[in-house]
Amino acid sequence: MEMPLHENEILVWLLGTVVLSFLHIYREQINHLPSPRLLFAAYISVWTSWTSTNLEHLFFYEFFNVLEHTGYALNGILLLAWCSLAFSSKHEEQTDDKRA
Repeated sequence: MEMPLHENEILVWLLGTVVLSFLHIYREQINHLPSPRLLFAAYISVWTSWTSTNLEHLFFYEFFNVLEHTGYALNGILLLAWCSLAFSSKHEEQTDDKRA
């Protein structure tokens, strides 16, 4: 099953890769966010999905299609977990303690 590459999917992957580069460059600032590793893992899962979207057009369609959708699902779960931790009252208390 050969499918043509889509320009918009390639562009999303390229822009996502640029963002990934910025995340690497500014990792010191990102480490000040709550649960930065969880947030980074969420980004990597969506970036993996974007990569898989393009690779599925070239070879191993079924494998990369499953990987793409697994990455999107994992991204949602990780973002939910990050939001839960970042906006929990426990985190707010720790932030208030640091300010005092």
